[in-house]
Formats: sequence, structure tokens, C-alpha cells
Amino acid sequence: MLKNSLLIISLGLSACLATGGLLAPTAAIAQQAKVSSKVGEPLKAALDAGTKGQYSQALAKLKEAEAAPGKTNFDQFKINETYGFVYLKQRNYAAAAVAYERSLNSGQLPSSQVNDRLKSLAQLNFQSPRDLAKVIDYSNRYLKATGGSDAAMNAMLGQAYQLQGNNKAAIASVQNAVRLSGGKPSENWLRILLKSYTALGDNDGAGKTIEQLVTLYPTQDNWRQLASDLRDQARGDDRTKLNVYRLMSQVDVMDRPDIYSEAAIVAIQSSLPAEAVQFMEKGLSRNIFGTNGKARAERILAHARKELAAQQAALAPMVRSTATSKDGAGEVRLGEILLSYGQADKALAAGKRALQEGASPDDAWMLIGRAQLQLKNGADARKAFNQVKGSDAAAIAKLWGIAASKS
Repeated sequence: MLKNSLLIISLGLSACLATGGLLAPTAAIAQQAKVSSKVGEPLKAALDAGTKGQYSQALAKLKEAEAAPGKTNFDQFKINETYGFVYLKQRNYAAAAVAYERSLNSGQLPSSQVNDRLKSLAQLNFQSPRDLAKVIDYSNRYLKATGGSDAAMNAMLGQAYQLQGNNKAAIASVQNAVRLSGGKPSENWLRILLKSYTALGDNDGAGKTIEQLVTLYPTQDNWRQLASDLRDQARGDDRTKLNVYRLMSQVDVMDRPDIYSEAAIVAIQSSLPAEAVQFMEKGLSRNIFGTNGKARAERILAHARKELAAQQAALAPMVRSTATSKDGAGEVRLGEILLSYGQADKALAAGKRALQEGASPDDAWMLIGRAQLQLKNGADARKAFNQVKGSDAAAIAKLWGIAASKS
């Protein structure tokens, strides 16, 4: 199963300020009755300096406030809050987290702000330098206190578990996020799931997640990540292999010389030399084979062209033979040859006749779907691919249907 790059959930400064309730203390704090005058004056100066971006002056004034004799617990709480504000403005997230954590543990933070503070501390500790233990602790406390309905926080918790190596817990948390999203989950969340399923060797979970990724986010990068999984599925019979290689070409994720060569060889062995020619010409035009592999690639191409010339000479008798034999399997073979020559309308007709004449439904519907796709009838192509029911064939057909939905 493919391995994926880990995409970090980005929690920028603005997100911390907006979602965590870490708003700037007001200058009026210095005049509050509970703040002593010896603390209030330097505290107000610190706030003014911090608001203006004068961080060195702000921190110096905070140290002056902290050194004031006879401070109350409330004085220290306000000092810590202001430290947090200044450090956050500096993007010194570790120091901000320490200051806001002191406020939380002081007993002075209003109860109405505790849950927001737990969320903010989870977010801050996710920043660099990251403290995963605290991310997990504060996230769990926040989710427990608020009913666990925050999708983004579930996802962040899941990623923290994953980074810690607890992939089972990561999957549970991110699945909660996906469920709570109510529609289209974040691409990053799906990538976290995919990485955890892969780490656990859960091929079924990984496969389903890959399908979600390419269905919801059919980017070139996601299809490329799918390519190694597609090749694993290509180890069955030649017909399944060829349908996989065709799909890889369709979504343009054939990016290695061995893939082009293998696809061409399977096509030749399947009596479809025109497709072999197409695979090899595409690879050579893109300089995929490099200097060392070019000679072998040209030999494969020459062989495919020789086979193609022989097949073209025998095509007319083949068409007549199929027309008189009423052989469903023969209609499928003829349809695939015609489709390889770009004659999609004739291939479609052959596929429909194949169904009537008792051919394998999976083979006939795959041919019909591919012909409809070549004719740019995306909706009809999807309907055809949905009719494919065999286990191996259906897995590939489903991916063909996803590709058709984007055509």
C-alpha cells in the first residue's frame, strides 16, 4: 500500500487569536480595582508597548510589574495574561503557551473562558516547538468539556496521536472529524487517515480512504499517490492488468519506464498492439526511458508496430467472422481492437452486442464504459462502470467511474 507524505494541519497566529479567544487585554486593565497601583502602571505601559510592536519595552515593563512588592494572585494572573499576549504577538508560541497555562492553573481565569483556553493551549502547543503530550492532554480536556463536536480539534488530536505513533487513536479521532464535517472532509484529514491505515497494514481502510481522496480531491498528486496501489491490483489476469494500466494512462500517472514497458507487453500479449504502440510512443515522447533504456523501448515499439500491421491486415476477416458467429466473447475482443484504433462508436456497438450474445457482463460493461468515455459521454460511462460486479474488476471499474466523473 502506498506511503503518503504527512500534511501538517496549519494553525496560524490568526487562527489562534480568532478561535481560541486569546484577545488582547484592554488598556483599562491597569485601572481595574483588583489590580494594585504598583502593578497597574507598568502593566498598562507593557500593554501599550506590546500593541505597538515594541516587544522589548513591553517585556521590560512586565518584569517591572512582576517585581512589584505585595502582588496579589489577581495581579500575577493579569501579568501572565499580558505576557501571553506579547509572546503571541511575537509568534513565540512556546513562551505564550507557558504564560497562558499559568493563567489557566491560577484559579483566576473566569469559568466562562476555561474551555476556550484549553483549546488555545492545544493549538499553541501544536506549533513549533511542538509538545505532543500537551496537545493531546488539552485537546482531550477541551473535547470532553464541550461534547466532542469540534471537527477541527478532533482532527488535530488525531494528527498529534499519529505523530506520537498511536495510529489506532489517530484513526478514531480523525474519523470523528470526518463524521462531524457533515459533508466534504478536509483533504489533509484524509491524508492523515491514509497514513495511519498504511502504518497499521490495514489495506481495506487505506483503499477506501484512497477512493475518498480521488473522489473528493481528484488532483494529479492524489492520482499519482494511487498509482502504486493500482499496480498492486494489476497482478491479476491480463485483462485486469491492462485495465489498470489504461486507467493510469487516462489519469496521466504513468511516470516510470517499467510501467510503460509492462503496459505495452501486456497489451501485445492481449492481442492489442495498437495500445502497445500508444504506450511506448507516449513514454518515448516524454523521454521517460532515458539513455540506457531507450534501445529496449524502441525494440518493444518496433515489435508492437509489426504486430499491429499484421492485425490490421486481418481485421476485415475478423469483423466478418464475428458478425456470423454470434460469439459474445468475440464481440468483446473485436470491440477492444476497434477501441484501440480510436473507433469508439463501433466499439460501443460491439460491446452492446456482446451483452446480448452472452459475453461476460464485466468484460462487456468495461468495454462499453471505456467506449463511452472516449466518446466523451461521461454520465453513460459511469453507468456502465457501475455495472461491473466481479471483485477485482469492480475495484478497477469504480476508479474508472471516478475518472469518468471528472471528464
